[in-house]
Amino acid sequence: MTVKNFLMAILVLGAMSAPCARAADLRAGAAKAVITPDVKASKVYMAGFGNNRVATGVHDDLYVRCLALAAGNDNLVMCASDLIGLFYDDVLKVREKVKSAAPGVTAVIVASTHDHEGPDTMGLWGPMPLESGMDENYMNGLDGRIAETAVKAVRAEQPAVLTLGRDDHPLLALLQDDSRPPYVKDPYLFVMKLDSASTDQPISTLVNWSDHPETPGERNTLITADYPHWLCDSVEKRVGGMAVFFNGSIGGLLSTLGDQVALEDPESGETARNNTWKKAELVGTTVGELAERALKSGERADVDALLIRRAVFFAPLLNDHFRVAGALGVYKGRKPLYTDGQLDSSTSERELAGLGKLKYAAGHDLETEVDYIQLRAHGKPAAEIATVPGEIYPELINGGIARYPGADFPDAPLEPTVRARLKTKYQFIFGLANDELGYIIPKAEWDDQPPWLKNHAERWYGEVNSTGRPFRRRYEPS
Repeated sequence: MTVKNFLMAILVLGAMSAPCARAADLRAGAAKAVITPDVKASKVYMAGFGNNRVATGVHDDLYVRCLALAAGNDNLVMCASDLIGLFYDDVLKVREKVKSAAPGVTAVIVASTHDHEGPDTMGLWGPMPLESGMDENYMNGLDGRIAETAVKAVRAEQPAVLTLGRDDHPLLALLQDDSRPPYVKDPYLFVMKLDSASTDQPISTLVNWSDHPETPGERNTLITADYPHWLCDSVEKRVGGMAVFFNGSIGGLLSTLGDQVALEDPESGETARNNTWKKAELVGTTVGELAERALKSGERADVDALLIRRAVFFAPLLNDHFRVAGALGVYKGRKPLYTDGQLDSSTSERELAGLGKLKYAAGHDLETEVDYIQLRAHGKPAAEIATVPGEIYPELINGGIARYPGADFPDAPLEPTVRARLKTKYQFIFGLANDELGYIIPKAEWDDQPPWLKNHAERWYGEVNSTGRPFRRRYEPS
């Protein structure tokens, strides 16, 4: 998926004027809950690599972690789950449950860490291609569990003090392996810490950084949150309160795997190898230490209002394999298609190269959204959050889009980059937030037809796992 109008949606939302709001103290609450599937009760297909990888045990629990912030007339809940991804349909179900139990909540963000060692929550990694690996009983319970945790965070709100931090330490880039040109990374680390205004005790620390959690690798069959487990554990021990991690711009396949990520094991004195628990531990612990370092030079922000903007839009689905998967029930109805803004469950038969004649979902669009949020202090923005419904390439966030021979749109205008248009020092980018549409790719770098970009031997991975080539989007600010 390419992104000109998607990025413009964020920028338009950010340009809207802030409403007048009653000045009020910031309030914050936090809650977490275990969402580990029971691998003994039923077969659990693991997500993120190949098909038919069945979990044999649990190394560490998966969690949903929610941080609630209230200021002015708004109440925002931000939840991050140790999962490969959730579709918009599930997020809407979570919001409905939260609204029913806590009517005063203004907005709910539900993101995934993109964990490659958890259950298949998207249906793509079942026993064989085009056979779902999604457990509907687990998914139905999951939606409720996330909603319950969000409500607990809201009910735990108390007057709070906010500290904002960021770190650009060179080590952050060295913890990211980039496997696709133009080799642009997103090493920036952003942190927000909430302390009780009455007791000074920590409530929660939110960490935002970018890297694929796939360290144990495709042969691992133990459920784990990967490096976010050690990251959150490190932050909770070193800083206190409940830690919550939001992944960022991980497109282009920023990953903990690969020789670019070389960390010395202090016990052996050797470089920690790929596909090991030690490497996952070292990555998470290191980022946790850098989050603590960021807070040591952090700034207090007397936030008294929130600005929350949402843009709902329809993204055309042009990936034939995704359409076949939808028609065959791989998504269990959790990725519905729309035509002219109306639900469209129609199907047809179509001949597809290498697959023969298959059932094919005929609807045109996927409904999704982006959000823009300001944390405001004394009438000015102190920090910003932009949500992305997938895995966006870092060059769309930080700049560095390149033109290469073999690209399908070599003369395409370059999209505006997100960070250049944001207004504050503290720029939180929540990837895989409220949806997972796959990779979001600059139009000038799009490569769907041979010859492949930079004479690559085969088609690049990103385009295979994207909703489709460039398109125009309609969006509806609300």
